[in-house]
Formats: sequence, structure tokens, C-alpha cells
Amino acid sequence: MTEPRGKTPVQLYNEAVDEYKSETAKYEAMPNKELKSAKSKLEKINLIQERISELDSKKNDIVLSETCKTYLIQSYVLSKYQREKEVSTKQMEKGTVVEEDSIDLLSRVEKTMYRKNESKLTNEFISGTPDLFDTDSENIIGCNEIIDIKSSWDLFSFLSNVNEPMNSNYYWQLQGYMALTGAKIGTIAYCLVSTPQNLIESEKYKLLRSMDVVSEEDPNYKIAAAKLEHNMIFDDISINERLLTISVKRSQEDIDKMYNKILKCREFLSEFEQNHLSFSNKNRLIVNN
Repeated sequence: MTEPRGKTPVQLYNEAVDEYKSETAKYEAMPNKELKSAKSKLEKINLIQERISELDSKKNDIVLSETCKTYLIQSYVLSKYQREKEVSTKQMEKGTVVEEDSIDLLSRVEKTMYRKNESKLTNEFISGTPDLFDTDSENIIGCNEIIDIKSSWDLFSFLSNVNEPMNSNYYWQLQGYMALTGAKIGTIAYCLVSTPQNLIESEKYKLLRSMDVVSEEDPNYKIAAAKLEHNMIFDDISINERLLTISVKRSQEDIDKMYNKILKCREFLSEFEQNHLSFSNKNRLIVNN
């Protein structure tokens, strides 16, 4: 759902309409329409009208961003050749390992035993596996609320969510989950739980190499390692201060927008495959400058 760089067709259309209104008002305020300046203004207005007419037919066009196209090509490779571009970070690894700890934190703070969802859901447009759903529902389909857990890497990344609580990607993720389940509310739960010891040891090893010391017994390394470990363990902080939740309501308008974007993505993939196969069969692409 990333918007492309530059202005979208509808933005260009709206800008042209606003310019038309502004220039028309200026023209109407001119006392003498026979003056050269008034005639010049009228010519400009006519040109804007022509531009509006051209933009009107394209204002609802869906334009894919370069980020979206890159992802679609990766999807194409996975689907056609069963090759997947591996993306793994220490933040992602921690998120996977500590998921149960984060669910436990949420349950303790809200004094509710949430239901863990294990089922991958799918419809004709999207698929996904929401983490949790509200305890009042027996089944995730038709539930009132879905919750997705986000385990922060450290205290700094956790608190960065206070001023910017809803990541755009997370918003669309929640709308997708609500489309799949019928839920009316989608919630992101930012959780701060201690880092597993194996990841701490991995970070210590990186620290050791970066400091270029003789051994782990080096006093400077010991101080730095102790500071690093302190920054990765949070049991001394109240659990109420280690949870941030933000909810959004289901938006059928945005869900429809997402589905329309997916249809455009499918068009892109179809055209991309045709270009790929045509390019491959010709063996050589000739570009005329």
C-alpha cells in the first residue's frame, strides 16, 4: 500500500481544480475584461480546463510504487521458481522467540487470557495469521477484536512508539486481518520483554570483536558488556510501563482500496511475466535511445 513518489493522479487533478477556482475568482474580480491582462488570464483558465479534462479520466488510476513492484517481483520468483529472498534481522529473531513472553505480558497487564490463533486465514485477495483475538469470541471468524503483537528490540525503539504509535504498514496489516475475520477493531500491542540469553551472548560476541581486545577478561570489555546486557533486560521495569496498545476501527473503504490495489498488482505481475518470457525468448533486448 506504499504510495509512489511524487503526486498521485487524484492529487494532480485536485490541484488543477483548485487552481481553476483561484484563477477564475481573480478573473471575475477584474473590472475590465477587455484589458490584455484579463484576456491573458482567461486564456490561462481555458488551458487549466483542458488539463482538468485530461486529468479527470486518469484521476482514479492506481499507481504502484517502486517498493511495491520490488516486492511483487520477489513474489513472482517465489511463486514461479520456489526461491525466496531471505530477510532476517536480530529484531525479527527476537520477535519470534519472545512472542509467548509478550503475550503473557499483555495478558498480565490487561488481566485477560487471550486466545492464540494458529490458523492461517485467506480469501480471494489476501492471507494472514493474526496473533490473538478477543476472549469473548469462541472463533476468530466473527470476533470483535484482533490483536497483533510487536515485540520491541530495546527500550528506545519501544518508546519511539509513544509519539508515532501507528506505523502505516501495521495499519494496513490490521485492516487486512479485519477483512479476513470480520473483526470491527484491530489492535497493535507493543511489548517490551527481556531479550533471550542466546541473543544477548550473540551481541556480546559482536561487541568483543568490535572492541579488538585480547579476551573477555579485558576490564573495558567487561564494563561495556555489562552495560549492553543491562540495556537488553527489562525485568526491573513495571509491566504496566512495558506495554503500549493502539487500536483502529475497521474501514471498509480502506479494505476496498486494498483490494483494488491488489487487482492492479495482479495486472503488473501478468505484464511482468509476459515481458520476462518475451525478453528471454529474444535473448537480447535492443533499446533505442
